[in-house]
Formats: sequence, C-alpha cells, structure tokens
Amino acid sequence: MAGTTHDGRTQTAQPPPDLEELRRHDPNVQTPSSEEQRRRGQIELQERQRQLQAPNVTLDGKAAAEAADSLTLPNESPCFRVHQFVLDVPKQLPPAARNAGASDLPFDQFRFAQDYLRQYANSCIGKQGLSLIEKRLSNLILSKGYSTTRVGIPGQDIAGGTLTLTLVPGVIRAIRFSDPSLYGTWRSAFPTGPGKLLNLRDLEQGLEQMKRVPSQDVDMQIVPGDAPGESDVVIQVKRSKSWKLTGTFDDSGSKGTGKLQAGLNLAVDNPLRLNDMFNIGVNTDAERKAGQRGTTGNSVYYAVPAGYWNFAVSGSSNDYHQEVAGANQTFISSGKARNLEFKIAQLFQRDQSQKNTWQFRVGKRWSHSYIEDTEIAAQQRDTTFAELAWVHTHYFGRAQLDLTVANKWGVNWLNGQTYARDVLGQVDPGSPNLHYTLQTIDATLSVPFQIASQPVTYIGTFRGQATRSALYLSDQFSIGNRYTVRGFDGELTLAAERGFYVRNELDLPIGNSGQTGYVGLDYGQVYGPSVRGWPATSDRLANPGLLGNKLAGTAIGLRGGVFGLTYDIFSSWALYKPQGFSTAMPAVGFNLTYQY
Repeated sequence: MAGTTHDGRTQTAQPPPDLEELRRHDPNVQTPSSEEQRRRGQIELQERQRQLQAPNVTLDGKAAAEAADSLTLPNESPCFRVHQFVLDVPKQLPPAARNAGASDLPFDQFRFAQDYLRQYANSCIGKQGLSLIEKRLSNLILSKGYSTTRVGIPGQDIAGGTLTLTLVPGVIRAIRFSDPSLYGTWRSAFPTGPGKLLNLRDLEQGLEQMKRVPSQDVDMQIVPGDAPGESDVVIQVKRSKSWKLTGTFDDSGSKGTGKLQAGLNLAVDNPLRLNDMFNIGVNTDAERKAGQRGTTGNSVYYAVPAGYWNFAVSGSSNDYHQEVAGANQTFISSGKARNLEFKIAQLFQRDQSQKNTWQFRVGKRWSHSYIEDTEIAAQQRDTTFAELAWVHTHYFGRAQLDLTVANKWGVNWLNGQTYARDVLGQVDPGSPNLHYTLQTIDATLSVPFQIASQPVTYIGTFRGQATRSALYLSDQFSIGNRYTVRGFDGELTLAAERGFYVRNELDLPIGNSGQTGYVGLDYGQVYGPSVRGWPATSDRLANPGLLGNKLAGTAIGLRGGVFGLTYDIFSSWALYKPQGFSTAMPAVGFNLTYQY
C-alpha cells in the first residue's frame, strides 16, 4: 500500500531499507541525521570563531589608585562628626542634567553614590578626610562608566553634622557623525541618546554594534558642550565596499554524497542603513557526479542591532542523493532538510573585564528521506526546538574566555511533532518522545603568550552535552571529525545521548608573513544507552551499540591568506580509536576561501 506526498513522490507503507543500519556497515551511506550532525558541528565551530573575533571596545575610564571600597579615614584634629550626607545638583544646570541628578529613589542612577556616602555616617572627618571622600566617590562614579560626571565639596560649615557634596551629572547633548553627509544611523547601535547620562558602557556597546558590520570601522570622540556637564559624542566612520562576494572550496563533505564542496556567498552590509547585515549563499558538491551522488544547499541570514539587543533570523535548505548498495540491488537514497531559526539576545551587564548576555532561540526543522522516489514515512520529521542560554565573555588582560551554557527543549510550538511516525505514516505514540530536554556547555579560552620571543596563542575548547531524554540521532552528541575531535575523516563518528570533547591548539605565527602554523591535540567521549545498544522490542528496532565511546587525535596545519585568498590545510592522525573504527590515516583536509 502506498500514498502520495505533498510534492508528488510516493510514500511507502512497506518497511523500507534501514538506512541507519546500512550506515553502521558502510560509513559512506549518508542519512538526514548524519548530514544534520555534520552541519551542526560546522555551525558550532563557526560560532566559536565569531565570538573570538567579535569586536571588543574598552574606553579609557579607569579609576585612580585610591580604591572606592576603602573606608578608612585618617585621625585628624580638628575633625567634625558627620551624621548626614547630601548630594546636591546645582539649579543652574541644564534641565537634562538636573533630571539625571541624585535622589533617594530606589532606581535612581546615582543611588549607589548615596549608599556609598552613608557608610561614612557618624565618622569624625577632617580636611584630609574630606579630600579622600571626594576622590573615592569620584573613582566609584568613574568605575561605573560615568566619565563626565563630576563631584565636588563646596565651602560650608559641617559643624552641624551635615556634609553637602555637589554632583554635576555628565549628560549627552548630541550624538552625531563627524561627516554630516554620511548615510546610515547610530540610533540602532547605541543604547543611549541626547539628554541621557553619558556612560562609557553605553558608548562601548554602540561602537561594538557598529564595528560588527564588516565593512565599517568606527572611532569616537567626546567633545565638551557649552553648558556644564554637557558633552557631544562625535563618531568617525570609515567604510569600505558595502558588499562582498565570497567563494569557498573544501573537502568537508562525505564520500557518499561528494567529498569536495563548493559555495558562493553574497554579504551586504547596512542594507537598511540600520547597522544590519544580510547574507545569502548557495553550496553544492564539486565532483558533479549527478547520477551517483551529490549535494545542494542554500542559506539566508539577516541580523539587526537595537542597542543592548540583537535580533537575527536565518534559514537553510540541504538536499543530497547517493547510490547505496543493498543486499540484492543498488538503489538511490536521497534526503532533504529545511531549517528556520529566530534568535534574540540582550546584553544585560558589562564592565571593563566582562560581558553577560542572555539569548533565546527558537527553530523549526523539516526533514524527509527517500528510497528512489518513495518517501520513508518513519523518518519524516517536523520538529521545533527552543533554547535559552547564558553567554559570558571574560577578559584577563589579553586572554579571553567565551562561555555559553544553554538548556534546549523539543516543543510542539509551530505544529512541532511530539512522536515519530510509523511505516504507514501514522503517529506512533510508542516511539521516543520528540519533546526532549538537554543541556549544553561550550567554553573557549584564548591565551596569547611568548616562548623565547616567539608569539604563541593557546586556544582550548570544551563542549559537552547532558540529557536524561531519549534522543534521535540528529540530536545526539557526535565526535570524530574536523569540527570535534580531529584525527578522523568524519566518514564514521561516535554519537550518543551525552558526551564531551576537548580541543587543544597552539598557534604559531610565521614572522610577519600573515601565515600561522598550528598543532592540535583532541579528546572526546560519549555516553548513554546508544553506546551499549539494546535488543529489538515491540516498539523499537534493535541497536547493536557503538564500537566504543572514546576518541583521541592530533593535527598539524597551516592557515593564512595571500592576495584575497585565505586557506587552511591540515593533516591529522588518530591516537586512540575503538577496534574496527575505520578512518583515513592520516586524515587530511583543506579549506580555501576567496573574497571579492
């Protein structure tokens, strides 16, 4: 018995060949799940590289050596016991400055200054003590980013027990481009504007948002205004060509569907003049053996900032086909996958050494598998996921730590499936629930240092996944390719419900040539029911388990660029693998990128 799918293909009602079982015996056989794991590993590596290369702006606003958290005052004579401290904003200041002044309201932006002064209540304060309090409070205000805000102590009689300090809030009179004819806007990038308190953290955020656009570089000056406390923020923008065409050629594919892959990507910066970015790309196998194997795909991406917020939407499609040798005949196996994702992120805290962001993603994935022109109904997927993450970046001098901790759920939003289908295309309540919950952690540490005057950079990566849910292969943790544990060609991987890997790399620049040599040492391990396997039951097929659960490998390579061409070539070797785990020895690879 058979039916017809929405695109006119036949949908089988007979047990189809088990592609996952065929793949266990022949790693060249690809499935939608194996293609999804390969794609996800590539995206995760690109995201780490993006975080390491993200612009970081730290404006000069360091406080003086006198620490604001020190409360010790010198013993002086004469001194006066002070019971109350008052922060006063002069009435002659512009309205914007007066409105930004200190008050006792809980959410006042200078409430921290009031709280700090109260710690000196009932102290006996002399001339040196007054000077120290003024200096310490100024340093505290500066450490919060209010670089143009000033504090002073006017002449007064404090014998009555009250000390009044003058607060002149630094406010923004205007934000403008140094070149008035420049197109675009600063408003989408900066989380501040005219009439608001001037805070270096807000200005750093705005500069970083503008610098994220690849074709523009940005600098800034703070120019005093006419009135006390007022300043203008003047932005200098340097722009290059607003679009780039990028071609890629590599051997990141699989033997079953085409080892050599080629791609073309068009990037347009500032298409809506909002410091936004737009990308569209296509990719295909480069071997062009259409009758035997092949892949095609395309992608689209758009991102726009809004001060401390960022929004992005992306979509992709990937199709493949291959000849598979069955027990009695050779047949064409094919598959297609569609992905759509929306991401929103807000930076909720930043200072001179760290940034903290929360991020929410929701995505849809549709996948279909076919034997000849007959769809395998049991492998049809229409799933939705949601992910909430904390993203932390910390700077230790020149070293940088990027950390992402996330919780991901399978959900039924947007008509997402709860259960898989059986061979008849009917919902199968006995199948593992697609509403899983899993946790991931991704940490990358970059540390530059020197060995005998030779600059070296260590880059360490840890990625792990934990879950108590049963997972289908596309959501399992996979190791054993250039994106996870190097030393393996990626044709065969180890995948299970839980796992981790550690990547260690030393980068050694070759003089001033722009070329960098590197060596890597990686280790990974997977855990979960899929490692041990299970016998066939009434509601699921048998799983013989994995050959093992540990991999270790090493790599040596060279990357760099010349005349617009960037490259990465490497050779890698397996140091440890389970018996029977096949891989090329050595596993070599390359990636070429040309940008116009």
